[in-house]
Amino acid sequence: MPKNVRKGWIRVLTFLGLGDLGFVGKWVGLSSVIGVCGGFAAVGFAWLLEVVQGAALHDLAGLAGEGVGDGGGRAWMLFLILPVGGLLVGWLTTRFAPEAEGHGTEQLIRTFHDLGGRVRRRVVAIKALTSAITIGTGGSAGQEGPVAQIGSGVGSAAADALHLSDRDRRIFLLAGSSAGIGALFTAPLGGALFAPEVLYSKPEFEGEAIIPCIISSIVAYSTFTTITGEEKAIVIPGEILETLSHRDWRELGVYLVLAILCTLVSWLYVRTFDGLRTGFARLTPVPRPIRPAIGGLLLAGLAFAIAPWAGTSGVLGGGYELIKTSIAGELPIAIMGVLVLGKILSTSLSIASGGSGGVFAPSLAIGALLGAIVGKTAEVWLPDLDISPSCYALVGMGGFFAGVAKTPIASIIIVCEMTGSYGLLTPLMLVSVLHLMLAQRWTIYDTQVPGMVESPAHAGDFVVDVLERVLVKDLLDGAREPQPISENTTLRRALDIVSKAQGYYFPVVDKEERMVGIFSLSDVRRIFQEMEVADVVIVRDFMVENVITTTPQDNLNTALQKLNEYGLHEIPVVAVEDDRRVIAMLTRNNLGAAYHKRLHALKRAGAAE
Repeated sequence: MPKNVRKGWIRVLTFLGLGDLGFVGKWVGLSSVIGVCGGFAAVGFAWLLEVVQGAALHDLAGLAGEGVGDGGGRAWMLFLILPVGGLLVGWLTTRFAPEAEGHGTEQLIRTFHDLGGRVRRRVVAIKALTSAITIGTGGSAGQEGPVAQIGSGVGSAAADALHLSDRDRRIFLLAGSSAGIGALFTAPLGGALFAPEVLYSKPEFEGEAIIPCIISSIVAYSTFTTITGEEKAIVIPGEILETLSHRDWRELGVYLVLAILCTLVSWLYVRTFDGLRTGFARLTPVPRPIRPAIGGLLLAGLAFAIAPWAGTSGVLGGGYELIKTSIAGELPIAIMGVLVLGKILSTSLSIASGGSGGVFAPSLAIGALLGAIVGKTAEVWLPDLDISPSCYALVGMGGFFAGVAKTPIASIIIVCEMTGSYGLLTPLMLVSVLHLMLAQRWTIYDTQVPGMVESPAHAGDFVVDVLERVLVKDLLDGAREPQPISENTTLRRALDIVSKAQGYYFPVVDKEERMVGIFSLSDVRRIFQEMEVADVVIVRDFMVENVITTTPQDNLNTALQKLNEYGLHEIPVVAVEDDRRVIAMLTRNNLGAAYHKRLHALKRAGAAE
């Protein structure tokens, strides 16, 4: 980052009284600054998307919604707009920032685990531009991925400007991502939980990031809503909102059917997406910038192919119109089935071909359609239950994304916050958890790792945790007995003692048996050929006076750090009350054995539970 920009960051923080980044300055102050920046970034991205969409779809193609049925005579322009948009996106990503390709959340996850939280500055601008072009020209992609990656770039830049550690940079990467999501989707709590949860395919959170993510998300949400005046990402009419509640326990069986249907469709969704991504990657004769154009051309053909059945509804854009019509119950069951398949294919064509966007909104649309299908079917078959299909559409939104993205908590809360309805928490939790359990073998985010143990970001954390729980005194029974050698011993006599002893290091003691130095086999090796002075040179002449030691009260992690820092194979254990009295020699093998013993004990304890 340029020095003038770095100085600017520091001036801002100093003005806010946060120049000294203590606990409050780091977690509260810097998270708030990131939240403000993330809120403005969300406003800017929403504006850019509106401009591109207005010019491409509304003005050129004459489209008012997500289908081509209302485009009139100009709808054919999609066959030019989508390929040209794909070509431009392909050129920008290939030329300037390959990280901006695909759905941004996947790159966010990769950046956290493998790249130390570092985001190149240009990625923020390129991601915003390419995603606006992809979505604005009709690509079936959402805003979640782009705004997550844009916000993460803000958080990474802030950490770099203040020369924070890799660990802190990763945390503020997530804080920036949460800021963007919480703002753009008007879901401060859901946005705060999404970034720490989406990193892992198992139900785990990046716990250290929760507080910064909550703070940045709240500030970003407040900034965004103050500027735009938007309160809900999806506005539900009052007459429908009143029906969104769980009234009959017998409906849980219907929601179980919805969970199973979500599982089947999510498998198809992931397999289609991955299959098309692999297929486009194998088009090696075709230059990378052209592949998104091919995807755009195929998408245009798909949009026109389903138009006779779907009418004004369609598979273009993020899918918010599909969500609203599903909740309103305006579409027949057969048409919704066609749209589910169409949305899966259109999203895969738009993003897997090399376009830029997110999968959150399309996934919500697929889930809403599935929910509406189940709700409408149950309404006909089970008239005694007084079923409202709108409830199932909303539950399908959260339940589908929860399983396909492995984010059950964030999905539930985001859907509730986006719609302003909390009356369906019980079925939302049921469908989300069941779908998550049934769909453990696949995820839309390939860069997720199972849990913290498998994450490179936490490499060594759990080893340290195990070693910190074991003290040096616990290993004294198995440690090597020290072989002290008097400081006045001649070289000849020292060589004789060393040849019969075990170990690599030998404490040197005075006449009171207190350590005054140490020597190793390497020290002796340097002079052992000088036998003509073997009776003249004494141990004190070649010993090392500055001895690195440990005590019985130190934990094994502290001992290991000393061994690593000074490149030692053994370390003397000295008495707590007298740091010159050696009681044992601790080796690396002792530490390794203790670690594995402790680890096996923990595994046995976990299995017993």
